[in-house]
Amino acid sequence: MDAPQQKLGAMELCRQGDKAFLNGDARRAAALYTQAFGSHAGSTMAHMRTLDRPCLDKVISTLEVWLDGHGVVQNSMEGLNKGLAAVFLSTLCPNNVSASLFKMESVLLGTGQGSDEIFARCSALLEGKRTHRPEGPTRLILELTRALACLLSDPSKPKGPRLYLQAFLGNKSETIRLVKCRQVEHVPRIIKAFFEQMCLKFPILHAGFKPENTMNGKQKTDELSPLDSVEFLVAISPKNILVRELQAAVLFSLNKFEESAETLSLALQLSESSDTKTNLDLTAQGMTPEKKASLLVGRAAAYFSTGGRTKEACSDLGEGFAVHPATARLQFQRLFSESGAEAAVCVQLRQQAERGLSGFRETVLTRPDLRSFEGLELLDPVIAQLQALCHLEPDGGGRELRVRLADCLLLRGEFREALSISSQLAAAAPAQQSYQNTVQVLRGFARLLCEDHKGALEDFQAVIEHNAPHPPSCVRALCGRGLLRMMAGSHYLTALDYVTASRLQHQDTALTVRCLVPWNYRGLLCTVLLEQGRAMLEEAGEQSNSSGASTVLDHQLSIQQPSAQTKESNGINKEGVAMGVHALASLLMELQPGADAPQILAADALYQLDRIEEAYRLLLCMEHSSLRSPILVRLALLQLHRGFLYDANQLLKKLIHCGDTSCLRPLLSVGAPNDKALLEKHCHSAAKRILDSQQEESAIREAVAYLSIAIMASGGEAIDSLLERARCYALLGQRKTAIFDFTAILKEDPYHMQALCGRGFTYLMVNQQKESTQDILAALQVDAEKVTRSILSLKDKARKLICEWLHQHCRAILSTVLSTKPVSCRGDCLREAFLTSGALMKTDCRDPRWHLLYVDTLLAQGEVSVLWEVKAAGVHLRQVFGQEPRDAEAQARWGVVESWQQNYRLAAKCLSVVSEKEPSVLDFLLALIQTQQLRHLAQAASLEASSVSESGQWERALSLLTVAVQAVRGTKLRHLRQRAACLAHLGLHERAVSDLDQVIRLRSPDSKEEPAVWAEDLCRRGRSLLLCSQDELALHDFAQALELHPEQALLCVDAGPGRPRLAEVFLRFALQHYGEQQLDKAWYLTESGLKVDSSHAELRRLRARVKREVSGSCIVH
Repeated sequence: MDAPQQKLGAMELCRQGDKAFLNGDARRAAALYTQAFGSHAGSTMAHMRTLDRPCLDKVISTLEVWLDGHGVVQNSMEGLNKGLAAVFLSTLCPNNVSASLFKMESVLLGTGQGSDEIFARCSALLEGKRTHRPEGPTRLILELTRALACLLSDPSKPKGPRLYLQAFLGNKSETIRLVKCRQVEHVPRIIKAFFEQMCLKFPILHAGFKPENTMNGKQKTDELSPLDSVEFLVAISPKNILVRELQAAVLFSLNKFEESAETLSLALQLSESSDTKTNLDLTAQGMTPEKKASLLVGRAAAYFSTGGRTKEACSDLGEGFAVHPATARLQFQRLFSESGAEAAVCVQLRQQAERGLSGFRETVLTRPDLRSFEGLELLDPVIAQLQALCHLEPDGGGRELRVRLADCLLLRGEFREALSISSQLAAAAPAQQSYQNTVQVLRGFARLLCEDHKGALEDFQAVIEHNAPHPPSCVRALCGRGLLRMMAGSHYLTALDYVTASRLQHQDTALTVRCLVPWNYRGLLCTVLLEQGRAMLEEAGEQSNSSGASTVLDHQLSIQQPSAQTKESNGINKEGVAMGVHALASLLMELQPGADAPQILAADALYQLDRIEEAYRLLLCMEHSSLRSPILVRLALLQLHRGFLYDANQLLKKLIHCGDTSCLRPLLSVGAPNDKALLEKHCHSAAKRILDSQQEESAIREAVAYLSIAIMASGGEAIDSLLERARCYALLGQRKTAIFDFTAILKEDPYHMQALCGRGFTYLMVNQQKESTQDILAALQVDAEKVTRSILSLKDKARKLICEWLHQHCRAILSTVLSTKPVSCRGDCLREAFLTSGALMKTDCRDPRWHLLYVDTLLAQGEVSVLWEVKAAGVHLRQVFGQEPRDAEAQARWGVVESWQQNYRLAAKCLSVVSEKEPSVLDFLLALIQTQQLRHLAQAASLEASSVSESGQWERALSLLTVAVQAVRGTKLRHLRQRAACLAHLGLHERAVSDLDQVIRLRSPDSKEEPAVWAEDLCRRGRSLLLCSQDELALHDFAQALELHPEQALLCVDAGPGRPRLAEVFLRFALQHYGEQQLDKAWYLTESGLKVDSSHAELRRLRARVKREVSGSCIVH
């Protein structure tokens, strides 16, 4: 924009300013004039000269107020440059104070050059040499500007701070406001100047701080007022660390120790959240470790001087030495050595460290969670205090102090640092090896945590085998060795070590486990100790029960005398084992306060120690725990032992109501034999009372629970209880479980009749025929009378089913015996059959099957005598079925008797009654007859069949011929031909074909029979096949017969189907094969048909066609 345009713009802005002034908005008017001045100064000043004086004064006063920093005007002048306003104001009003102040402040804010000139000018303005002396806020601003110029000109002189204090004392609130508003950038320099002037007067201040220039003697006389200085500095910068440090020093010098400590605390808090805006002076010498250590030691001095704040003081000393030991030590000497309080402070430090360590131990022992790290932070101040003592004492502290420090570091988890200290202590000269056991056990645990298990074991073993063992160290060594053994899988040896440790010092053992055992091994360690304690207790109880003596062999549980070598095991009595397990259980109760298993183990140990009342009280306290069943059963056993039967019964009822009796096994393994026998008897009697009075399902289930307890109490040997429980299970429908109990009895006594019967009847319920039959038969051999009564007690359906199964089994036995033994077989093989048949006859004498079974057994044993009166089988048959039995099967048995008497014709008649209706019975009965007699029987049956067939009794002849065939096992062709003819006459052609098949099959190629006979057999089979509609097979038989003996074949054809009919059949199948182009088969059937009827025209024509086709297919090459 060129100059004319700038001028025009400035004039427009001036006109707008005039308009705003007329509207009463002086602030906007001043802003528009200032903007116009910036665009074109000449035209703007010419316009301003045209304004009247009141208006011009109003504009000047507005600009002065804005430059002085008043907020109301500030909002109206936004967007304008104060420097432009200052030039405009100085042009309107030369030597204007506000404009001059702004210019001077701008110079000081920049490079700071010309501070002396500004100081002189401010002094002149204040003295009124050029103008009238300013008053009010303007004068205060000039004083502050002069003080700043003086401070920047020479910061080492006290004149600048003194000028600030002079202004502050004149008007405190306005001074603070103006400094924060107009000199906020110079506040850090102001604070630094004050600090340099005052720091050397207060020893509590940072020891490493050194002023830039040493003050001369004159400056020393010009001292600042400490309280006024601190008040001024706190007012202008309350969050500045140097200010608070200076304030604390002043308060400390005035013996205001409580307020000094609070101020130092505020300074330390500010150091944690300090930033460069509020603490710009700390960029070079900020909150370094040295300063923090000095502040902490200073606060500790304030706490000590206050009295009653020893804990906080010791904590600050420890933290200070941890931050920067050298500075802390110098500060400590400055504050405490000169006053002679150094020794007392060291004593307080040591005592506080001991109290902190004790508090840590108490916290650890009350941890609810074994794997928790709660309370570990309590060791931090203890370690810091011990380290502070080491820094304060010569040569880094004594041996005892370093041992304690290593112990705390190890407890804190700093095992590498602990290993370094303990290794140094262990390597000391022999004359300086005090606390050697403690040092070795500390090094052992440090090595263990560093995965050096071999070195750790060496250290632990050295402590345990030391000639003068230190008990706490020995306890720790045993715990460490036990942990290593657990890691190696030697759980029993682990338990021995912890038993020994807990019997030595119970609380130290618990503390060692909670602190020094790695957290991820603590749960496993408790589980291993619990399991091994239970195993040791059970083993002692079992050995005591099995031997009946009061001593058992176990491992050593106590530390030997110092002169004796450590042994892993030794024989001790049962009481020693129980005492050791009780100590172990007490340790586990300490480690797991809310767990029930350790308390139950402790109660069991007390029971074995015969401390019944203590065990009872312990269990009573646990009655409402989660593990209700184990507690109830132990209380019941203790009440039985004490003789309180009613209470014991009530507790057992509660146990049964819980439904968990598996908890009995661990208890019974440690229980006394007398108590277990008492429990067994009591529970069996209770079950019997219930079963005798009630039969409801709930009552039976309650009885089962009592019986289960009795069985477990007896170790599974209570036969009566097992038998009763099996019967109860059967009643409840739990048949497989009942079978299991019956089997358990039979394992102990295989001939227990009631168990055999019970299991057999239970198998009957689940329809397992084989198993049921075997058990009943075994019971019959033990006591047949009782078994018979048991069978009779069953319901009709079950009784009939078991009798049927027994009958089937005996039939199978007879068949097996007859197939493997001769007829005159030994009686032992048939003993089961005799017992079974006898029992069956007693069960139901009206059933003929049981009598027939008995007769068959007699016949199988070969006890048929020559004399009629002594024929046992015959006598029984007469007694049961009469002189002439009407029952077919009885008649058949009579036939066997007749065959033994060589009345073969009568025998054949008797046997024939079952030959067709029940062929299996016939086969069985024939097996009872000797081979020689069977041949005679077959001949007699054949002759009788021939006789009756002549009279037309073909069906009776068939039955007799079946007896004949079966008697010789179907090996006689004559009998087979006879029966085939009889079957054909009766129209049973399929059976006739079967017999003729066997005849043809039995005929060997070398047979001397004439071809005519064979041809006749083929023709007969062919005729039967035709009648069975098996035409093709029939044609094959006729064709083969025609080839063997044409004349006999044609005779048979004439007697059978006839030649015309047979020729038609040959023609039909020949045409079929011809149509299928099977010319060979067609030719063969045609030729066979022409042999039957040579004059058959169709066959002749067919033969000619086949011949032509066969000859036409021949090709000559």
